[in-house]
Amino acid sequence: MSEPIRPEQLHGSWLLERFVIRFADGRPPVQPFGERARGLLMYTPDGRMSAILSRADRPPLAASRLETSAKAPAEEKAGAFDSYLSYGGRWTIEGDEVVHAVEYALTPNLVGRDNRRRADFRPAPDGDRVVLSYDVPARSGVTRHYSLTWRRP
Repeated sequence: MSEPIRPEQLHGSWLLERFVIRFADGRPPVQPFGERARGLLMYTPDGRMSAILSRADRPPLAASRLETSAKAPAEEKAGAFDSYLSYGGRWTIEGDEVVHAVEYALTPNLVGRDNRRRADFRPAPDGDRVVLSYDVPARSGVTRHYSLTWRRP
């Protein structure tokens, strides 16, 4: 178990450095949003948080404006959905875990859930880092270990 994290260590914004999934059966790790994944994670002192992750190489929609994006072809919308993730809500700390109580999300199924992340805070001269990680057992029986490294800008 890691040392408990203090809330003030997380306050502010963080940029994604790396998002990787490792498999308990030893198969090669994957980076679901690619090697150049982008992301922004924010924690406010009043207990609000938001997380945004995306591929760096997302193609633009044919509909060029926010107001007309609903008219983009379904295939383009599916690609945009599959290359982007966002959610927000409240956050608390329980021991070495940060708990994200999801209130808003691109994926509706996340709303009302708690996303629990083990937090490993790593102070460094070139900018603090925090690694948020969690495990997901798959139906196949092979556990997937998700690890996201965030850097303070």
